[in-house]
Amino acid sequence: MSGSYQTAFFVREAILDRLRWGVTPGSADGPSFGDLPARYSADLPESRPPVASVPMRILDPTVVGVWGQGFGAFGGARGGNAFGLDRTLAGFAAGLDLRLPSGFRLGLVGGYAESALDTAGRRESAGVTGGFGGVYGGYELGPVSVRLGAVYADESLRTRRTVVVPSVSDTPSGRYGGSTVQGFGEIGYRFLVGAPAPAVLVSKVAEPGALEQAAPTYVEPFVGGAYVGIHRDRFAETGGVAALTGSARDYDLAALTAGLRGQTAFDLGLGLPLSAHALLGYRRAYGDVVPKALLSFGADPSFLAAGVPIDRDAVVAEVGLDLRLASGVTFGAAYTGQTGARAQDHAVKGNLTCRF
Repeated sequence: MSGSYQTAFFVREAILDRLRWGVTPGSADGPSFGDLPARYSADLPESRPPVASVPMRILDPTVVGVWGQGFGAFGGARGGNAFGLDRTLAGFAAGLDLRLPSGFRLGLVGGYAESALDTAGRRESAGVTGGFGGVYGGYELGPVSVRLGAVYADESLRTRRTVVVPSVSDTPSGRYGGSTVQGFGEIGYRFLVGAPAPAVLVSKVAEPGALEQAAPTYVEPFVGGAYVGIHRDRFAETGGVAALTGSARDYDLAALTAGLRGQTAFDLGLGLPLSAHALLGYRRAYGDVVPKALLSFGADPSFLAAGVPIDRDAVVAEVGLDLRLASGVTFGAAYTGQTGARAQDHAVKGNLTCRF
């Protein structure tokens, strides 16, 4: 269960990254209001009249966004009556979305992830692989932002154990299926820091998308929740008298996260706007945080076994940079992680976003 739960976290964060930071560095993402300094191109360069403040609403047409994020993570967990384990994770997510003039953003996402788990001494190991797909959306009403998503993942699991006791030396292994479904959402309230950056020149002959306002520096307190449901099919190991049979099992978990994020934009002086963002929060987990399974040796009576528990309390953090390589093309890199009393995970992510 541990591998699927952590994979769900990083998939969820990839989608929320798109909704949180999915802007072109140096420009606002969505309708804007305010007084813009403006002069008409027909008046330039001969007369060069003074710039006038023109109150207006900037309306973007429907914007199509294509994005992708690759992530790799490592971590470990200890505690309970089970051996501690180390885990690694690699995967990617890719999405397509529309931002409508009304401000709504609607999108589809899909991807693949693979995780590996090993106990101390590598006497036991497991792997979880699978593809996932989902939907997401967001809306901004003034300083208030709402972000929602749902993802389903179909998974394949493999296990391998080494059993060495008097008169028995076996290496049982098993293969079986499972799935993970999650739904999540968050709401934030944005506070601008300092005065907004100046707007670009407004022209009668401006091309579509050329009317952009410089992105402000802001901080945003937020609160979010997630439900994660994990299903494991029945399995039967092969490999001798120590082989186990396990019943099908469902695990239901929930997480509540509260924290603060911020973003700012600046120019390196080379015509390549750069934005920096950071996040710090606290996560509380609920539900089946101690994984349990009903097992048996062949026809022997069943018994209940517990695995490494998931931390109920953890600190989550992220810091990253995004660089606008060209008009509508952005590349970014970030670190994200979560740390608790029993477990920790650290990941490096890279993303590419294109707007049309």
